[in-house]
Amino acid sequence: MTGLNADERLEDVLQKARFLASLEHQSENGYAVLGWMLFEVATLQLWRVRHETFRDYLRGVAMVSKKSAGQLHQYFLTVRDLSDTFNLAQLESMGITKAIKLRAAKDYALVLPEAVLAAALDPTITAKELQKVISVTLKMPEEEGDWMDLEFEFMVSPEQRELFEQVINVAMHTDPLTKSTISKSAQMLDVMTKLAQEFLGAHSGDGQ
Repeated sequence: MTGLNADERLEDVLQKARFLASLEHQSENGYAVLGWMLFEVATLQLWRVRHETFRDYLRGVAMVSKKSAGQLHQYFLTVRDLSDTFNLAQLESMGITKAIKLRAAKDYALVLPEAVLAAALDPTITAKELQKVISVTLKMPEEEGDWMDLEFEFMVSPEQRELFEQVINVAMHTDPLTKSTISKSAQMLDVMTKLAQEFLGAHSGDGQ
């Protein structure tokens, strides 16, 4: 991939983001495509042409979009994690909201049942109805929540890497055990929750 082609691809993403932001009536259309474009930029590491980190690149795209860097990151992760199951046309057809719910279901079950796949691709089924199908089929709790981006990307020394890996390993093997059958992101959410609860329990009130 030449620098010129990389620049052109990055410019294509900005143009797509600008176009979606310019629409008077915001809709589902186009955001799966934008997520796919971001997925390609990340996979090919095209962002390195203009930015030091992928996070910085997303912030740049967010400046011309009506979406935050966190939302753009969610679109990228959604497309990335579903790209082995759906093609771009299918993701765009179902819409980004349904796709996001599918990604959460995949985090929970790893393999999506046919009933869930069919519901996702059915244009008559809404995102809310898809959530119900997911909950019933996977016995997955219907929990309301918002995307939280902790921006956990940073350089580490070998000593810090060893420390973090040890802490994660201990947290995963502390009761209740973190399930190895769920996705990596779901495991990290469980680990983060355990660490936060432990720290808060040990230090609540300190310095207050």
